[in-house]
Amino acid sequence: MHLYDHQEQVRKDDLEKVGLFLGTGSGKTRIACLLSRNKTLILMPKTQFEDGNWSREIDTLSSGAIRFESKYLPTQVKEMTFDLFKRDHETLEGCDTLVVDEAHGMLGVTPNTRQRKRQQIPKSSQRYEALLAYIQRVKPKRIYLCTATIAKSPFTVWAAGVILGKRPGDMEDFFKFRYEFYTRLPMPGREVWAPKSDSATKDKLAALVRSYGYTGRLEDFFDVPDQTFKTDHIRLNTGQEKRIKQLPMEYPEPIVRVGKRHQIENGVLVGNEFMEGETFPCEKIDKILEYAEEFPRMVVFAKYTAQILQISDAVARAGFNVITMTGETKNRGEVIAEANRRTQNVFVVQAQISAGWELPEYPVMIFASRTYSFVDYDQALGRIQRANNIKKNLYINLVVKGGTDEAVDKALANKSDFNERIYAES
Repeated sequence: MHLYDHQEQVRKDDLEKVGLFLGTGSGKTRIACLLSRNKTLILMPKTQFEDGNWSREIDTLSSGAIRFESKYLPTQVKEMTFDLFKRDHETLEGCDTLVVDEAHGMLGVTPNTRQRKRQQIPKSSQRYEALLAYIQRVKPKRIYLCTATIAKSPFTVWAAGVILGKRPGDMEDFFKFRYEFYTRLPMPGREVWAPKSDSATKDKLAALVRSYGYTGRLEDFFDVPDQTFKTDHIRLNTGQEKRIKQLPMEYPEPIVRVGKRHQIENGVLVGNEFMEGETFPCEKIDKILEYAEEFPRMVVFAKYTAQILQISDAVARAGFNVITMTGETKNRGEVIAEANRRTQNVFVVQAQISAGWELPEYPVMIFASRTYSFVDYDQALGRIQRANNIKKNLYINLVVKGGTDEAVDKALANKSDFNERIYAES
């Protein structure tokens, strides 16, 4: 086996600090390993840490299974989860190479500010502040940020520029960037900033991303056939409609009501009089069973644990093989391996677990419900489309019209996060 052309080009360029902002399935892990030198620290989400993705990739490269001209692989590797790094960064030893997988999860900077020691600073996550402090302390020679969704928000891009040493990151730079890429919303009593959505600003942000690193999706490197996207509009049953009408009396706060309605639209009962995990009969279940009759291998994403269990139970009772993966699943590597072995299977997975695994032989993906995050949705699409098995896939969204479900669908279609506060107050 050889490197793909785009992987070989990045390896030859051998840049010391750069973003690997390549699309899902394009082999960012392999590229980062090939660029790493000597003592290497790799930061990653907990799921990737538990699954051992990076260790397997380094072992594959070290074994000689992948042929490339020069063999500069890290001599000493330490893997850490984001949160463990956040806790221990002040006492960690230095490194020659720092790699951050799913880097958008460490670049949490908002357009708001806060006070620290009477100084105004960006309001940012503890993870980002830990990452910046560590880099300033140990000064690694090489830094690689790996993510297919660097433009999660404009300030994620700004944070990447600071980490890679391409922006000063001071308050003057912060305010200049905010003025360029955000607009202030007329919300009484608080400061709310929203990304500008005009095409000129989006093009400017895209150019900035390209200046910070390598970009490109699978279709830029391979002959990817057109993918099929389908939306099935789902009707609420009488029980769901009745429960939604009761919400204003029980939940007078509009923003709370948005989330409660979304649960009901997806068959999950809410309210003190119901046991946790109780579910409605739901037309979405019927649709999934119809597709299971047609397609022997499917991935089904759902946001709520109760909904996942409801889907899995219905699929099993209908006589289909089913494997479930939620946030409580410990042996994810074994679960994914078993799902890949099966030639007939419905794989039901929590929508928040959308990275760090692959089922390249599965040609159908159903979104029974989705999180409010575009990153989760975008990452999910790549679980069945990989560089090692480019194919035509069918993606199906099950959407209830006229409520939160449809509002989430519209936001994600525009490549934006769903903002429940703005939606509740609109």
